[in-house]
Amino acid sequence: MKLARTVALIALIGVLTGCGPQPSAEPTQAGIPGEILEQACTDAASGIVDAVAQLAAGYEPDAAGEPPTTPDDDGPEAEEDPLTAAVTDARRARDRLDCDREAFAAELADGLGAIEPSTPVAEAVWRRASASILGTVEQEAGERALTPTDDLRDALARSAEGTTVVLPPGTIDLDSTLVLLTAVTLRGSDRDDTVLRTRATDAAIIVATGGLVRLENLTLELVGDDPASGLVAGPSASVALSNVRIAGARADEGGAGGAGVYMSAQGDEGSGRGTTLEVTDSVFARNGWAGVAVAGGHRVSIEGSVFADNGEVGLLFLDQAGGSVGSSSFRDNRVGLAATGSADPSWADNAISGGDVGVQVDADAAPAIDGLRVSGTSSAAVIFGGSSGGFLGDATCAASPYGIVISDAAAPTLGANECQLARGGS
Repeated sequence: MKLARTVALIALIGVLTGCGPQPSAEPTQAGIPGEILEQACTDAASGIVDAVAQLAAGYEPDAAGEPPTTPDDDGPEAEEDPLTAAVTDARRARDRLDCDREAFAAELADGLGAIEPSTPVAEAVWRRASASILGTVEQEAGERALTPTDDLRDALARSAEGTTVVLPPGTIDLDSTLVLLTAVTLRGSDRDDTVLRTRATDAAIIVATGGLVRLENLTLELVGDDPASGLVAGPSASVALSNVRIAGARADEGGAGGAGVYMSAQGDEGSGRGTTLEVTDSVFARNGWAGVAVAGGHRVSIEGSVFADNGEVGLLFLDQAGGSVGSSSFRDNRVGLAATGSADPSWADNAISGGDVGVQVDADAAPAIDGLRVSGTSSAAVIFGGSSGGFLGDATCAASPYGIVISDAAAPTLGANECQLARGGS
């Protein structure tokens, strides 16, 4: 099962520390010596702790240092899950042996607290599983306001699906990846007032749920020395950003890291779900590779946003990605807007200035481009390379050595444009 399904399973586990009576299929055991009874109760709690440790270990690197694989959705059903079995067995043993509930809860809390995951994803799974088993997960969604001294990771582990976690003004420092296992909203007071400042490696935030995750009114600032992207989401993820700034993602020479937002997938993964990335009034700046990169079959809706000073490209569409980008500005990126693979986005009323190339289209990509304004690029305003197609109309090109450049194999449809046209090359 996928990570999101595993965590959903954990959230459904019955609370073991409640005070009410639990049904039992077996009679309680009378006359058992105290030491044996106490050890049996301890063993029951330990079984749960061991199962949680095993679950978390599934998200640790293996002995060769490779990240763990996540089982497929067609894997074992809930009743075959080791954690579910451990909880069921422990509940039955607790009730059969008439274990002291407070002592049982203390054993669980101590044992769970002693688990030491070594990766951010494993830690998030451990926190969520522990909160579910100890009964500290909130039962209803709502707003939860954090104070500057609250632990954000604990708050997320205890949040019900749909919870809005309200972050205080000021800077919140994070030293490792923040993993979101449930559909939550992280809301600051304003992107100039609430800053998540992180030194995480690989990714500042990983979205590991199929539910909608929202970030609002905050800045995500990456300040570490190691390669990392800002927000990374997989094929089943859906993300909405409003009044957000993501800046400082760092790339290395091998191509790792460097995206402000990376919607990850391959081929047509992520398709068929409508818009999977919604962005309004947001800024993506100073990211080493891309402000936003969208892969697979992800679909975006981006309006009124700014892409500035990103190392390679402001906004990149890969594979079969698509969606719409409108009324946004691209300043001093090496390439402003780019599409490759068989991506088919729609770009309307966008302005691009500075950098090397305003728009670059490669491979079999076929964007629909309307109302484009390009100025001050050092190489060309628009390049159609490979066997790309699509449409370009109502474009203006100013203060660039070349206007529209079309390779011999490319075949876009051109409307009325105020740009010089050049053909040839690959």
